[in-house]
Amino acid sequence: MLVQQETETARPLRRRRRVWGARLLAGVAGLFALGTAVRVGGLEQGVFLVPMVSFTPYFAIAALIVLAIAVVARKRVTIAIMLAVCLSLAWLVVPRAVGGTGPGTAPDPSTATATGTGTATGTGTSAGTSAGTSAGTDSATAAGTGSSAGTEADADTAAAGASAVGGQATEASAVEGRSLRMLTANLNGGRGDATVIVDLVRKLDVDVLSVQELTWSARDRLAAAGLGTLLPYQISEPEFRGPEGSGVYARHPLTARTGLFKPVGHHMPVAEVALPGGSPVEVVVVHPVAPVPSTVPEWEAGIATLPPAPATGPPRVLAGDFNATLDHAVFRELLSTGYTDAAAATGRGLVPTWPKGRGLPPLVAIDHVLTDSRAWAVGVQVHDLPGSDHRALFADLRVRP
Repeated sequence: MLVQQETETARPLRRRRRVWGARLLAGVAGLFALGTAVRVGGLEQGVFLVPMVSFTPYFAIAALIVLAIAVVARKRVTIAIMLAVCLSLAWLVVPRAVGGTGPGTAPDPSTATATGTGTATGTGTSAGTSAGTSAGTDSATAAGTGSSAGTEADADTAAAGASAVGGQATEASAVEGRSLRMLTANLNGGRGDATVIVDLVRKLDVDVLSVQELTWSARDRLAAAGLGTLLPYQISEPEFRGPEGSGVYARHPLTARTGLFKPVGHHMPVAEVALPGGSPVEVVVVHPVAPVPSTVPEWEAGIATLPPAPATGPPRVLAGDFNATLDHAVFRELLSTGYTDAAAATGRGLVPTWPKGRGLPPLVAIDHVLTDSRAWAVGVQVHDLPGSDHRALFADLRVRP
């Protein structure tokens, strides 16, 4: 009799647990559906959702786990919700890992003209104040030490031209475009290892280097490490300390551009690179402020005011620390003007670049190289940069003559 009473008491308890378990699972599914709707609709606002949307790829992995739990629990409604969530997130995230076509991906060799949207605003004027050759002009001793042994290429070190994006033949792409090898690096308030930067420039045969958070001392260390010998032309706007400074170094002559847009955030110099074989290429060093609680509106304005992709004039490349991922609506708006993200186009869009050296592995990709419809990427790599909280991003580009 006692056993029967215990059994009858346990059954309602188990039923209540199952009911509450089902309700909890349904609630979690509802939260995932809401989060997916925010991402799909570009509805992120405020100090919580703007940073959180950066983690959409991890959100997608968590959604798969919840779907598996729902399948085991045989909760049909929850399964249906989570299946819709997982399919939506896969549609958003998977293309970054497989690459694809876009306004600036490898073109059909038979295409005669480039297409694009958006128009460049303002006019450019030469400014010789900071451009010029710097090879052999700085004999200062490097203030810091470094070793290229700490520099690690990502597992995929595709050689330049090894493959073309969107299924186009490599030979056709090589004939169609001029090579432009771009490296962008955030120096973390000037603390990035100058020797490693110069070693990367030499190893990767870089044509243009975009640097953010450039300080006066970092510029001196780069010169002392021999950057001027490899990239003798520069336009730089360093600061004594902090994240505001930026600069661009090049193998070919540079001409400063002004009036293209009004930067919101840190210094964002614009330069025309005299790339051989055709028209100059316009390079914009990008570095809006980070979306911390006090600066979310300024961060959004900093990206929204970047110049749209032009259809005429010099081909344009935007390179730097955007403090934004492919999941931010304001960044996608910029892409919709006619830019293509080099990493996503080559199947490297999920490789994280930040944060580095904070006790965690890099989690999100906020460093980007964007090309308009007259250029495309054939390979992308990321490299560790000692002293910086960012990884350096290298993009092997091709530009139409």
